Amino acid sequence: MLALQGGRDVALDELMHRYKQPLFYFVTRYTQDEEASYDIVQEAFVRVYTRAETFNPAYKFKTWLYQIALNLCRDYGRKKKLQSFISLDSWITKNGEEVSLHDIVAGDENIESLIEHRQTLMILEKQIDALPHKLKTALIMFSLEGRSQEECARILGITPKTVEMRVYRARKILLKKVSEKV
Repeated sequence: MLALQGGRDVALDELMHRYKQPLFYFVTRYTQDEEASYDIVQEAFVRVYTRAETFNPAYKFKTWLYQIALNLCRDYGRKKKLQSFISLDSWITKNGEEVSLHDIVAGDENIESLIEHRQTLMILEKQIDALPHKLKTALIMFSLEGRSQEECARILGITPKTVEMRVYRARKILLKKVSEKV
């Protein structure tokens, strides 16, 4: 990043090579729209280039880049209501436990049970979509993206304890809402 700030445009190629794929994955999980994700990732790197002088080298470049992308995702979300945040095979709550659809299919579940679980997943997706933005973002980054609390905290500009609390609250709300609907 320092090379880019120094006027070496080729440094942007190296940054894109290093961060484009993981950033695309993050944005796609957030938006659930590959086409929009390509645009958002592209715009994030355009902003890195055009705003290189605003980067503070005291912080990690990755944190700054992900914050730019997250802001662009928020803008996208304001323009178009997000469809869902997780795929149907990610996770569901069953009797208070988190279970993957893969586990259900691999087990001795019958088709009626599978349909019931699929309906539960659809309810869960709607409830995730209805979460307050701050809780939803922390949940996606920590639980679905598998990022550490510290990394989530840096990207979101909050403390790791706040990340922990937001994820806890999001899960608590989801458990309550999904069990009411099932």
